[in-house]
Amino acid sequence: MKILKSSDADIGVLDGTRVVVMGYGNQGRPQALNLRDSGIDVSVAARPGGNGWDRAIEDGFAPLSIEDGAETADVLIYLLPDEVQGRLFDEVVSDRLRPGAAICFAHGFAVAFGKIETTDHDVILVAPKGQGESVRSSYLEGSGLPGLIGVENDVSGNAWDIALAVAAGLGCLRIGGFRTSFREEAVSDIFGEQAVLCGGVPALVKKAWELLVRKGFSPEVAYFECVQELKIIVDLITEKGFSGMREMISGTAAYGGLKYGESIITPETEEAMERLFEGIDRGDFARDWLKTSSSDRGELETFLRSENGSEIEKTGRTVRNLYGKGEDNEPAEE
Repeated sequence: MKILKSSDADIGVLDGTRVVVMGYGNQGRPQALNLRDSGIDVSVAARPGGNGWDRAIEDGFAPLSIEDGAETADVLIYLLPDEVQGRLFDEVVSDRLRPGAAICFAHGFAVAFGKIETTDHDVILVAPKGQGESVRSSYLEGSGLPGLIGVENDVSGNAWDIALAVAAGLGCLRIGGFRTSFREEAVSDIFGEQAVLCGGVPALVKKAWELLVRKGFSPEVAYFECVQELKIIVDLITEKGFSGMREMISGTAAYGGLKYGESIITPETEEAMERLFEGIDRGDFARDWLKTSSSDRGELETFLRSENGSEIEKTGRTVRNLYGKGEDNEPAEE
């Protein structure tokens, strides 16, 4: 796969166009700031009186309402939460967005699962691979985050040029861009979150901690071994790959991990991952999440409260305080 770089983009494609970033949260703020610093004419659309509206004013923008943002955009960078994108597009944005305008997403969810459909607009994807804070900090350091770039609709005939220009303005092409589709990005992203990043790994860590505590080990020692040192290994893998990580750790750890540790992933685990993928790919998760998020979100709140009150979290707060990273930054009790 060709890696797209800054030389593949013409940021001048956006000269004379009105770029509107709709939503000024985790991704909206850093993306708007990066685009502005790249010399692009950027406006912000947000909910009047909301936190994003006030923050945009602090950052030197004159924010527009959601309605005005939709009406004035030549390129609408649509960065509202997944669970509201489809409804707001149907109720507010669709009839106001002028024919021929481009709508750009940072996540493929709403388009991939049929919550937003349009034949009148370019539909493009520019997905920086990292949290909003990193989108901004890496840009300010003169670098950037890699990005996934895709085109669903090319009504204007210039959709790829627009997508590449946005990616360049965000700083993604300083590192590299990769062609994808809305569906590939959405399914792989959700699967990665559930099977590894936000589901599988935290669940494995919690179960390992619980086992050590159940066997009589102190909660703090178990936390150091199963949680706190995880970052060391992840950083090594990110920097050097799996084999490079093995070379940097002790022979004891490398031998034990390869011969015994990987047996934790059983055929049953692989079958569970397969079922997880199939449900995401069919759209089951999207329907479940949209149904849940449209109600009182009680199920999610119950999950969050349960985890926050768990014993491993209580231990974690004690350990994090040792590093000055606890919620109150107070010394742990002796």
